[in-house]
Amino acid sequence: MKKLSLIVFFACLALGCSSKPKVKYVFYFIGDGMGINQVMATEQYNKATGNGPDVINFTQFPVRNFITTVSGNSVVTDSAAGGTALASGVKTYNSAVGVDLDGNPVSCITEWASEAGYGTGIITTVGINHATPACFISHTSVRGNYEDISTQFMSAPVDFAAGAGFIMNRRTERTPEYYEKMAEDSGITILRGPEFDGVEDIDGRVLCLSGKQQENLSCAIDRKEGDTQLSDFVKAGIAYLEKHFGKKGFFVMIEGGMIDWACHGTDAATAFQELTDMAYSVDIALEFLNRHPKETLIVITADHETGGLMIGSGKYETHPERLAFQKASAPVITDMFREEFFPEEEPYETPSWEDVKEFFADKLGLWDKVDVSSKDEAALKEVYNKTFGKGGNRNLSSENLYSVNYKIVDEAVKCLDRAAGYRFSYGSHSGSPVGLYVTGAGHEAFREVRDNAEIAPLIAKLAGYRK
Repeated sequence: MKKLSLIVFFACLALGCSSKPKVKYVFYFIGDGMGINQVMATEQYNKATGNGPDVINFTQFPVRNFITTVSGNSVVTDSAAGGTALASGVKTYNSAVGVDLDGNPVSCITEWASEAGYGTGIITTVGINHATPACFISHTSVRGNYEDISTQFMSAPVDFAAGAGFIMNRRTERTPEYYEKMAEDSGITILRGPEFDGVEDIDGRVLCLSGKQQENLSCAIDRKEGDTQLSDFVKAGIAYLEKHFGKKGFFVMIEGGMIDWACHGTDAATAFQELTDMAYSVDIALEFLNRHPKETLIVITADHETGGLMIGSGKYETHPERLAFQKASAPVITDMFREEFFPEEEPYETPSWEDVKEFFADKLGLWDKVDVSSKDEAALKEVYNKTFGKGGNRNLSSENLYSVNYKIVDEAVKCLDRAAGYRFSYGSHSGSPVGLYVTGAGHEAFREVRDNAEIAPLIAKLAGYRK
């Protein structure tokens, strides 16, 4: 009997039948709003402009699936319901964070990992209490309960967190500084970017923030020297988690949140640069996987697609190289437009149509580098007249979920997008499936995943957070 037991024991070792999970380190990337077309178009844009790699790294992962993103009450999900499914494996209603359809709290993967003794991290390019990261740190009935989410963060089972800062409701009396002070009083060490030297030597929980007070990091297309970026957070997170939890293992969620913001603004060049920026952080995770190839799992997906991005013009062609002439995101171009034509000191002269054309020639390449169709020029001229003509509204704006831009700026950006062969059907979420890209230890298990609610429970099983 003893001999038989030994034979079975050694046979199990040879076959990898040990009960010990082979997944020790988990990187869970979420490209907010990152549909399949966004990924494909980014590769086209990079190849034509030289902005980044011709091939986005995760499109070469051994597992490449399509998954559905429906929420518990709608075919089209929002980030809160989508984030809850990705964090907890539970479908809920749109706007809900970490609760089920009846409003009851549901446990999430950061809680499972922490309870099992693993280190945990949450990283985002937007506010740490915004919808997607909120699903990994809190439970509340409405995603806009920013103060409630911020308060819950103080006791959340998250060892390392990084984001632009705390975002607040417009009418609240509280400020981001209030919650930063609350974090420090809770024993959380706060570091400000872009450099986080020595983060690995800090004992206790850590919160890394942007180097300046902001609700979201600067878009990649707008970034200036000294601005904090996603890769700064990811490097700091790995340094901290590996030092403190290298023996046991860790789980970290990393969100490219500004892809969604750019797509809500129907701003193609900005969205493509944000997606490329997230891919650079995936490179950092891949470097870690190369050091720990048998123990590291990298999962990349999206909570939903944003904007209904379409690729191709009526002439069955694209010209992504034309997007290279866009110098900034639509919100920043709006700021430039205000500074150029609405200086603080009045009176100011009404700009001529030629003045406005010259502005967009400089900022977007229109007319100068990119031909503008007569139809598009007529549409832009109409907005110009409504803005500057007799009885016009100089504050004529176009509002999306995350920004308010001058209407004429939005129209000019859309004009460039169309000239390049890209257009958004609208500036909101769609019910289109999104990609699931997986590599590393245990990646084979994801080949049959078909819905976002299947991912977190599968990661937990592979990593041993839950049986």
